[in-house]
Amino acid sequence: MTWTSFGLWLCLGYLAYYGLNLAFDLLISRQGSVESAASEELFFEEASSPELVSYLEDAPVAELPALGDPAATPGSAVLSSGLVSSTGGMSIAELLIRAKDELIEHTRAIPY
Repeated sequence: MTWTSFGLWLCLGYLAYYGLNLAFDLLISRQGSVESAASEELFFEEASSPELVSYLEDAPVAELPALGDPAATPGSAVLSSGLVSSTGGMSIAELLIRAKDELIEHTRAIPY
């Protein structure tokens, strides 16, 4: 068996499989009735009553908090990523040179 005949048989197998799959799906879809489609409806009951919400355009400008102003929202704390500290700045080129010379020491596990 050559690669050409193998590829031909493989393509024919795929075509037969997907052709039968498509024919089976078309056969099933024709057998479906209108009654079964009507019984598949979902009904949701709402326990809460609707509430009118105004747009921000309706609110006066004085009531809108300014972005980045912690005094605008006194009850909420500003999110921070924690204390940022480093031993000194270096460029990427210097970092790669030190890694190449194996001068970087791993003091803890690196999380992935």
